[in-house]
Amino acid sequence: TRGTLIHFSARNLEMSIIDTLSQAGREVDGVILQYLERGASRDFLPIVLHQVEAGGKRVRSALSMLSCEATGGDRAAALRPAAMIELIHNYSLVADDIIDRGEIRRGLPTVRAKYSDAMALLAAMHYREVLDEIANDCPRSDDMRKLMIETIKATIEGERLDILFEQAGRNEDYIVKHRCKNVSWDLYFEMIGKKTAALIRASCLAGCLAASASDDATDALAGYGWKIGLGFQVADDFLDIFGEKTGKEKGKDIIEHKLGNAVIISALEELSDRKAKGLLAILRSSRVNASKLKEAMELIDGTGAKTRTYRLAAKLVNEGKAKLEILPESSAKTALVQLADFIATRVY
Repeated sequence: TRGTLIHFSARNLEMSIIDTLSQAGREVDGVILQYLERGASRDFLPIVLHQVEAGGKRVRSALSMLSCEATGGDRAAALRPAAMIELIHNYSLVADDIIDRGEIRRGLPTVRAKYSDAMALLAAMHYREVLDEIANDCPRSDDMRKLMIETIKATIEGERLDILFEQAGRNEDYIVKHRCKNVSWDLYFEMIGKKTAALIRASCLAGCLAASASDDATDALAGYGWKIGLGFQVADDFLDIFGEKTGKEKGKDIIEHKLGNAVIISALEELSDRKAKGLLAILRSSRVNASKLKEAMELIDGTGAKTRTYRLAAKLVNEGKAKLEILPESSAKTALVQLADFIATRVY
């Protein structure tokens, strides 16, 4: 619950963890840019660098370095693994924007919006080759490359499921044939596990590999990463409906016809058959206008979905933090706890 989840004042927590993330970002950005510049022509370089230079919180790279430190490793050993993880994330964002025809990310035009789909696709291909180069230079390079490949494959499958959970908006034969008309909690967690939690778990594992951490410590960090990754996505689902805290558009996932959202799944469980059919009809309409969005929000607000969703995010994050109990006390462990709290407090 809210009382047991937040151990710091919101402002002090935010300042503390943002300082940690900013420090990690400054360290990995130079490494990423150095690798991206290799083999890129002068005219192609602005396209290749655009996504990374647009910013971001660097949560994943921070997790890699903190996991390395928390398990007894040297922060410097985690620098390339952290850069690899951060580039996987940015690689997926470039691809997502092509798939979703995204125009704005981090307050700037997306790579595809600024330079075209074709150039964005080529930039993503460049990222994938650079990832191999970074993995080659990481500690335990074979294990690091295996982790990278498994994580990218999981992310791709998660994105495929997420697309198939959309109830309208794409009319290609494959998508229409395989579209999921009902999404259970098990199927939802499979999707967000692959789409989101797999990379956050990999962030922690990359740090453990760099530290040559013990099996027990590695298992603890893997469990922590998995649980807070699930919590991160549940919190994101909350924000994609209610538009709070981060300035997101209210009802964004309804407008985008998404059934794979924890708030919507929770609301459908509570609604009468007639009202549930009404909400699904809105998600399946060719265009969700202002009046349909208002109707959908009223249906959701008539349930306990809002409370249930933020409690679910809190529960998952608390389960993740509990995994850290076996680790010795350290500033890195404290920062991992703060980072988990930061993820959960995004909802409030």
